[in-house]
Amino acid sequence: MNKQKGKITIMSTITFCILVMAAIMAVKYIASSIDKKQIKKEIFEEMGVFRGSELTEAKIRQIVGQALAKRSLQPLEVYSEFKSHGKINFSYKYEVTINYIFFKHREIVEVEDTMDNYGG
Repeated sequence: MNKQKGKITIMSTITFCILVMAAIMAVKYIASSIDKKQIKKEIFEEMGVFRGSELTEAKIRQIVGQALAKRSLQPLEVYSEFKSHGKINFSYKYEVTINYIFFKHREIVEVEDTMDNYGG
């Protein structure tokens, strides 16, 4: 054992590589989580600009499509419902592929939200 003191062994090199890969994977996971939240905020803010009589189901599909197209994503499903008491219920789904070092993780993200509709 004294001969190995201060030297890099194969086991310590393998352990170091595993730690580096785990750190990279953690950073990519956190970044994808932040990106999903950012997409939701962008879509909600854009819909807030068009609230009222201008906001239709076609406009909601267009807003969601454009926000996802900025990140090279495609919407799988977009649904909206206009309530009589001035609320809009909307939901959409899209697929995200996270590219880790040795594999890819595919995830379907589903977002449901409600907002007030003024003048609609």
